[in-house]
Amino acid sequence: MAVKVQWPPHLGARLAALRAAQHKKKLPVLLVNYGPDVSYLTGFEGDDSWALVTPESVWLITDSRYSEQVSRQCPWVRMVVRKKGLAEALARIVGRSRIGSLAAQEESLTVREERSLRTALSKCGHKVALKTAAGLVVPLRNCKDAVEIKLIEQAVAVAEHGFEKLKAGLRTGMTENEIAALLVYEMRRRGAEDASFETIVAAGANGSLPHYRPGSVKLENNSALLLDWGARVAGYRSDLTRMIFVGQVPRKVEEIYQVVREAQQAAIAAIKPGMTGNEVDKIARNIIKKAGYGKAFGHSLGHGIGRDIHEQLSLSPRSTVILEAGMVVTVEPGIYLPGIGGVRIEDDVLVTPGGHRVLSTLPNDIGSARL
Repeated sequence: MAVKVQWPPHLGARLAALRAAQHKKKLPVLLVNYGPDVSYLTGFEGDDSWALVTPESVWLITDSRYSEQVSRQCPWVRMVVRKKGLAEALARIVGRSRIGSLAAQEESLTVREERSLRTALSKCGHKVALKTAAGLVVPLRNCKDAVEIKLIEQAVAVAEHGFEKLKAGLRTGMTENEIAALLVYEMRRRGAEDASFETIVAAGANGSLPHYRPGSVKLENNSALLLDWGARVAGYRSDLTRMIFVGQVPRKVEEIYQVVREAQQAAIAAIKPGMTGNEVDKIARNIIKKAGYGKAFGHSLGHGIGRDIHEQLSLSPRSTVILEAGMVVTVEPGIYLPGIGGVRIEDDVLVTPGGHRVLSTLPNDIGSARL
């Protein structure tokens, strides 16, 4: 007889919170079909798998590529190794368990997946009502537990150490692509699974493109370099941005750097439980507007991070989110001047019961930015 493995306390607490939300919405059976949510609830770090949460069990539907991984990472789930599609495997569980109604995650269910589900469920031997539901797992992920906060801190530390090593070896003549590759390499050497996202390295005037993709442009003397990067550690991500100045800082770039830094510091200082996302955004945005660069700051001030690099939380003019202890957000004001360049400074901030704590430790004064 197989020995039942107990759920780790942090995963058990997440599951209990989800089941309470399901009970409140009268949705006792939920199909979790979004990968990061599956990982959040079960501890499984693979891909192409679904979790079915019932009042009594959690089924993890996967395939033979991940069967050993499931046994190692989350032996507490009821594993189903599928031979056909995910929908067909789900329908077998529903049929055998006589489940009459289930909900799937509206936020991530594709039209194709819904069609496949309805077709498979129609063949399970009894009538099954398929619904879609939103707002069950996502709100649970907004406030991080102690395990998550520790992993984000580790992701921040790995990203910072990788950056410091890279910066020490930077030389003029290196290309953006080369710099990006070296930064990812240094993070992976220090324990990162990978970069959090496609690393941004923008030399000179390319810094005016907020989501620039590095290319063959070389680092030159008397120029600015913008780096936006992060590390993924055990599924959790960090997100940082720093400027590096080689030689003399271009006059206009130096001017906007001071404005951006002032805006960021003011916004971070205001973060505490009860503040709304738009209130924090407004603090930074008003400083940039007052300096005459309001139209040059077009994106949001920040966003939530965790298993996803952009989570539901946002600090933006449209954000109504009320900050709570345990939330982790980026604060990243920027000014972008086509033909000249751009400046963005970004740190990761934890909302605490008494205010906030900046998780990143790299200095961001203009002196520290000099190579």
